[in-house]
Amino acid sequence: MFFFRKKARKNVDEPKAPRPEEGLMPAATAPTSAPAPSVDAAGDQPVMRKRRRPTNANKTRLMGFDTSDGRVVDLFGEDKATTETGRFQFPVALVMVTKGPGLGESFAIKSGMSQIGRGEDQAIQLDFGDQAISRENHAAIVYDPKEHLFLLGHGGKSNIVRLNGKPVVSTNDLKDGDEIEIGETRLRFVALCSDKFNWESAETEEGTDDDDVEIA
Repeated sequence: MFFFRKKARKNVDEPKAPRPEEGLMPAATAPTSAPAPSVDAAGDQPVMRKRRRPTNANKTRLMGFDTSDGRVVDLFGEDKATTETGRFQFPVALVMVTKGPGLGESFAIKSGMSQIGRGEDQAIQLDFGDQAISRENHAAIVYDPKEHLFLLGHGGKSNIVRLNGKPVVSTNDLKDGDEIEIGETRLRFVALCSDKFNWESAETEEGTDDDDVEIA
C-alpha cells in the first residue's frame, strides 16, 4: 500500500514581506506609547494626578494692587493720566458752582475785593455759558482783614443778584454756607478766615515763636 503526502499550497496572492536584514527597507520603529495613568488600589479606574506648581511660582508685587484676574496694576505708570493741580497762597474763602453752567468749578479768593463776572480779569470768572452774567463787576465779594468780615455787593447791573433767595439791593453780610444766585448760576460760599483764624494772626504767632528761640 502506498501513501501520498499532500503538499501545502502556498498563497500566491500574499507578497513576501522583506526582511530588515536584506536591506530592502528599514525596519519599522515601534511607536512610543504614552505612559499609562496610575490605577488605584481599589479598582481599575485611572487616577489623575495634579501637576505640582513650581516653588518659585509666587507672584512678586512691586507696586500696585492685585486685581481679581491676577494682574498687577502699576500706580505710577507713564500712561496714567494725572490730575492738574495748582497753588494759591493765603486764601480767605472758596466759591463753588453748585448749579447751572460750570457745575463743580471752584474759586479761591484773597483778601480785599473779588469781582464776579465773565471776563478774564475777574477774580471769580463765570465764563461757562450763562449770558445773564455781565462781563465784569456783576457782583463783588469783599473781605475786611481788620474786622474779619465778608460782604456781598451788587455791581449795579440789570440782572438781579440774590443772596439766599433774596435780592441784594445794597451791601449784605456774607456768612459761611450762604448761596449766591446770578442768572442760572448758583454759588456756595465757604469762609476760611474769621476772627478765630486768619492769616494775620497766624503770621504773628509764627513771628512770636521765632523770637522765643535762644541762641547759645
